[in-house]
Amino acid sequence: MKGRIRKYGPPIFHCINDFGQGALTALLPFFISHYGLNYYQAATVIFCNTVVASVAQPILGYAADRWRVPWFIPIGFFVTLVSISAIAVVSSYEMILALSLLAGIGAALFHPEAALLVKRTQSHEIGNAMGRFAVGGSAGFALGPLIASGVYTWGAPYLWVFSCIAALGVLVYIYAFTGDAMVTDSSCADVGESSAARNDWTSFGKLFFVIAARSILFSVLSIFIPLLYISVLSGTADMSSLALTLYFALGGILTYVGGWLSDRIGFLNIIRLGYIVFLPALLGFLYIPDIWGFFGFMIPMAFGVFSQYGPITVLGQKYLAKNAGFASGITLGLGITLGGLVSPYVGHLADVYGVQAALQVLVPVGIVGLVISLWLREPS
Repeated sequence: MKGRIRKYGPPIFHCINDFGQGALTALLPFFISHYGLNYYQAATVIFCNTVVASVAQPILGYAADRWRVPWFIPIGFFVTLVSISAIAVVSSYEMILALSLLAGIGAALFHPEAALLVKRTQSHEIGNAMGRFAVGGSAGFALGPLIASGVYTWGAPYLWVFSCIAALGVLVYIYAFTGDAMVTDSSCADVGESSAARNDWTSFGKLFFVIAARSILFSVLSIFIPLLYISVLSGTADMSSLALTLYFALGGILTYVGGWLSDRIGFLNIIRLGYIVFLPALLGFLYIPDIWGFFGFMIPMAFGVFSQYGPITVLGQKYLAKNAGFASGITLGLGITLGGLVSPYVGHLADVYGVQAALQVLVPVGIVGLVISLWLREPS
């Protein structure tokens, strides 16, 4: 039993952590209706969640390179989900922002050490292994909105279900990984390997712009897909959460596909293919504003965003072979959170010009990501 949990533990814990991240975006319509927020204020909730993670994750990743800190994993997802639950008892917009900030700290604790756990224990077909890990996060983003949609039926106190999930996850981690000699030995081996490795900072600097572009696409779409569903298709708030769940469910499948393909045709080829597929799919998604355009173009659009997740993470660890934890803090952490830094500005555009017009800013972002990816090379 322990062996199976060790094998599938990192994806499971990633799923648990990202319950909270996915739920927070799905709760935006609830915040808008319950607290009277505008699009800018709603997007700022995500901004507060991501800004602290954007600063903290590389620092915590560097700490994971220097010291083995496996307890970052359970503490991280516990803080994230309890913060989401605590929104049930707040009475002001400012308290929502504070709890969103705290949830971001939890995500920053979790991601670097969890990515290193995958690297240390899954050496064979690392693209596939990282793909499974990324699928766990995508599954969490998909299930988070589905679980959070219960708030529209049972009200804010329903959110305490996230704390129950966090407590269960901590118990599973303690059972499977506490005092685990296997992970300790592999950690020592990883340190020995990294001492003989070298860092390619030039390539990683170029990769950062690809990471930033993909992060903006991911974060902005995660926020505005339910809002687009409501404003353009005249959908209801609870159905908008299901639309977001479908998007993340597609993302989970396509994340695994991207990781599996990257071991066979190359990490950079998957990234480039992702942008090539994404750009025309986004145009169809925006300019065919009916139910067929919305869900039909969502599939290739999700492939463009999610298939890059695993390959980007592996490339970061290979470019910075001596500092794989720091690289994971950038690629896995900021790869999700960095885009949230620009979401308030997209929210302001949506207030002025409408959601559909505001999302057109993603076209030049995708073009930049594609162009930079063509300058990168596969690591040795």
